[in-house]
Formats: sequence, structure tokens, C-alpha cells
Amino acid sequence: MKKFKSDICDYIDWRGDLSFEFSPFNDIDALIFCQLSYLNFTDLAPSELNSSIKLSELAHLYFASKDFEKRSDLGMLIDPRSNELLKKAGESVRFKDVGVCGFKCEYDSAKEEQFSAVTFVLNEGSFLDKQQVFVAFRGTDDTIVGWKEDFNLAFMEEVPAQADSLAYLEKACAEFKKAEIITGGHSKGGNLAIYASANLNEKSKKNLSLIYNFDGPGFSQACLDSNEFFSVKSKICSVYPQFSIIGMLFHHYEPCSIVISDEKLVMQHNPFSWFVKGSSFEVKTEFDSGSEIFFKSFNKWFEEIRPEMRQQFVETLFGLLESTNAITNSDLSHEKLKNTGRIIKAFASLDKEIRDDAIKLAGDFVKTVFSTSIKISE
Repeated sequence: MKKFKSDICDYIDWRGDLSFEFSPFNDIDALIFCQLSYLNFTDLAPSELNSSIKLSELAHLYFASKDFEKRSDLGMLIDPRSNELLKKAGESVRFKDVGVCGFKCEYDSAKEEQFSAVTFVLNEGSFLDKQQVFVAFRGTDDTIVGWKEDFNLAFMEEVPAQADSLAYLEKACAEFKKAEIITGGHSKGGNLAIYASANLNEKSKKNLSLIYNFDGPGFSQACLDSNEFFSVKSKICSVYPQFSIIGMLFHHYEPCSIVISDEKLVMQHNPFSWFVKGSSFEVKTEFDSGSEIFFKSFNKWFEEIRPEMRQQFVETLFGLLESTNAITNSDLSHEKLKNTGRIIKAFASLDKEIRDDAIKLAGDFVKTVFSTSIKISE
């Protein structure tokens, strides 16, 4: 019998009438705030942290905006139901009075940077003893630059979005000195939340209660072994779908929660596919075998490559994508045949040594996956 599924939109339908005063903040609330961070609130939400707009008012402005059609087009990688999520949240007792502030969105192709963050103030004016503030970092969007920045994690000690996330979280902690600070993000946003938290000054770390990582890429083992990262280890709450790919890149702390998803393979990265029950996720005890194979094989392959070869591989890969003149992944998909031809032509024109190195690296990865899958199945 097929399992009945409820998602984050259903959660608002069923529990949206309960305020944070009567039903405390939980993991599903965290994921909702992280998913809302993918929306374009430019010129609608205050960019400063000392001024806010209620989520209900923000939702009204969003759907009434003259550029709504463009604003609500999230590209091929972000679920369009994110717009519905905002509508439901804005109409609910639980979320309608949440303050929204500090919306920031940076995109710089020259710096290879894609960064966005927004802050949610949960209980302004309530009778709760301590104000709660959620700082949400956006994950990778539809832009090719955003995806290249993710790949740059393979050889750079710090990418621009990580530096931005630390600066942003420091400002939020300074603005809300007496509040309980919670931070998090989905995909790259989870990586940014952990990175920023780990590198905060010690005074700000004391007000930081939780760090949510929803299927975000990890870090080098050296980072995880550092004092900075270890100091926030106990505050990290990591959630991955049962078949995780993005979240299996690099290394993470354990334990984690493994949530059931009704999507297939890499599409499980979509939070709308995650099963919700009441105020928590429906979980299982182990990852799917394919996810385990990918984690072990990718990291084995990755750690055997010299840093300069990692950089060359990333530059080659994205150089081919940039040869199409596409700005987003949606652009790439609109003219698949034409863009495929451009990529093949660009690959053929590469320096022979670079081309051979790229083919060898890709081949080595396939061999590693094959050998790892055999060992796991034995």
C-alpha cells in the first residue's frame, strides 16, 4: 500500500493555527524559513536588520507586485511551490506576524559569487521570555555562477558566499544581542550556515542555539577537526533525504536525520518531496545504498586529486557551459540541441593536455564508483 505523504505546505494547513507561543519552534519551521529564502524579496523586504515587515504584508506585496510573473519564476531547479508556501505562511496564524528583515541578494559573475540571506523575527511583542531570530541563507539558485561557486569549494579555502555569510551573521548577532539566534539553509545555504557559525566570535556564539543544514555540501576533514568548527558541533542539526547527492559532497559531522522522500535519485534534494508528520520529519535509519556508494566513491576520488587538478577540472567544466552564453540552467535547457553542439565544439577546441586530463578525471571517477559499489555489495 502506498504511503500517504504530507509536506511542508500540508504542515501549514494542519498546524498553521498554532502560534509559536503555544507550539514551540521546530525543525519543520526551520525548513520553511530556509525554503522561503529562495524567493525574490528585492524592494519588498527591508534590506536593513533594524526594520522589518510582517510576513503577511510581505506576501501581499509579493503577489501584488507589477513584476510578479518574473519575480515568481524561480527557474528549473527551485520548486515553484515555494510561491504557494509563502501564500500559505502569510495567511496562517503561526507565520503571519513573523517579522522579515535584512534581505540581501548578491550576484557577481566576475567574483563567481551568488549569495542571499534573510532574517525572520519569530515573536516580536509576544510574552515569550526570549525573542527568537532565524537567519536563513539561500542555497544555490538557477544561475550557473551559483553552481560554479559550489564547485569552487573543491579547491578554495573560502568562497565569496562563505565570507558574506560570516559578515551577515555577525551583523545579525550584533543587532539582536538579547535574542536566541538560530540559523540554517538548504543546499549551499546549509554549508554557509555552518561556516558562518563556526567562524563567529565567541561572544556571538553564546547566543547561537541551533544550526540547520538541510542537505548541504560538507567541508574538508581538516575544517571539521578545527577548534572553530568543533565549537559548534553540538548545535548542528543536519537533515538529508534518503538518497542524498548534494549532501554527500565532502565530509560532515554525525549524527544526522535521514528523511523519507517520494522523489527519485537527485530529485530528492527538493524539500517539497520530504515526508512531514506533525512537527517533525518522517525518518529512516539508513541512507539508500546508492547514496552511500556516491559518498564513499566521490570522496575517495576527490581526495586523490591534487588541488591544482581540481581547479583545472572545474574551470574546464564551467568554461564549456559558459561557451553557450547561458546565464542560468534554465537557459541551457531551453535550447538543448544548440547548446550541446556548442559545448562539443568548445571541448574539441581545448588544449589537448587539458582535454585529456578532463577525460581521465571523469573516467577515474566512474572506475571509483564501480569499485566502491562492488565492495559495498560484497
